[in-house]
Amino acid sequence: MSSKLKEEFSAYFQVEEANQVNLFAVEENEVPQTKQALELSIPPLFRLANEVNELDVNALRPLRNLGDVASELAEYLKAQSRKIDLIMSHILATEQPDDSNQYCDSYGGGGLKVTCTSPFSVGQNLRTKIFLNHEASAIYCYTQVIDVEYLGENQYQHTLAFVQIRDDDQELMVRASLHAQTRQLKKKQNK
Repeated sequence: MSSKLKEEFSAYFQVEEANQVNLFAVEENEVPQTKQALELSIPPLFRLANEVNELDVNALRPLRNLGDVASELAEYLKAQSRKIDLIMSHILATEQPDDSNQYCDSYGGGGLKVTCTSPFSVGQNLRTKIFLNHEASAIYCYTQVIDVEYLGENQYQHTLAFVQIRDDDQELMVRASLHAQTRQLKKKQNK
């Protein structure tokens, strides 16, 4: 399974950007085996955040067709939506504080890389919560450690591949990584 996960992880590019993640080690039998089981395991706050995000996208789409007249209205609605997203992000980030709270080194559609002071074993399954700051979104999924690299000074970088993630959330990870890459390129151009 590990080589298949490594292949899937490598199929997506990674962007180096820190986002808060919560990790909680679970046994293999605790990982949902189907998409339906995953849906049922997602806490209500995460479902609510996903629904709010989808509503935002769907509500602003028709305004684009109205042209310049609606551009100011669209900007106002985006600002209001951003306020709600920020509040939701804060609520989600403080949910279940018993999980290991840290920041990822990089992320993409195949998973993420996280540096910790204590190593997880290759093959360890983790309940993973990812808080995408710039997207004001949160993802609840399950990952597996597919590689551990000792960086020195009691620091271990873990490569985590998705083993159970909603399709919409994986698309969100891809979009978020593309948006991050765009931000980084613009930042380089402005220097």
